[in-house]
Amino acid sequence: MKIISVNIVLILIITGVFSCNSNRPVVYSKNYSPGFYNDGYIYFLLDYDVWQRGRSFWFIMPVEGRKRVHFREIYLYRFEPESNELDKLSVLRKDFKPAISVSYARFIEDNGNIVFAYVAGYDNSVNRLVDIFIWDKESNVLIDTGYDNPVGESNLLYKKYFSDYRSPATDNPGIINISRLRNEILQHLSEKDYGLPKKW
Repeated sequence: MKIISVNIVLILIITGVFSCNSNRPVVYSKNYSPGFYNDGYIYFLLDYDVWQRGRSFWFIMPVEGRKRVHFREIYLYRFEPESNELDKLSVLRKDFKPAISVSYARFIEDNGNIVFAYVAGYDNSVNRLVDIFIWDKESNVLIDTGYDNPVGESNLLYKKYFSDYRSPATDNPGIINISRLRNEILQHLSEKDYGLPKKW
């Protein structure tokens, strides 16, 4: 009887595992940075993530494993409200460390260039790291900063542009908050307009 009982428990556990994992839909996530309005264009970053929830299993209670990431990239976009055109300008990052976030990206204009940075994780001493880029508006290319991303917030280039960066409302009036950018300015765009892969 004990053997039968053990077998029944094992069958129930296996059934529970498979029932938890039978329907794991692929999720296509788009996380936006704030927008930056400059010379008739709105620049913004997009963190695009294609993933599935981790496999679930029972250990007293259901436990979810690590999510499976199929694809993730960060892009620089430019939107022209007058013509309603969206351009994907550049891929900024294809590899990821924990705590990368474009939500708190910073933008300024300098000498006809767009300078921007976003949180790129933390070092071993839990100091924040950033990715910093300079976009040449005239040539439509990223300028070589002389540094390999990510860099610390003590980096000379980052300090030059963002050491005094405080409130977008007072220091940088071109900033558009994420909610307005996503839900008002860009809400009419289709998935096709972004030119993002959807093959999973």
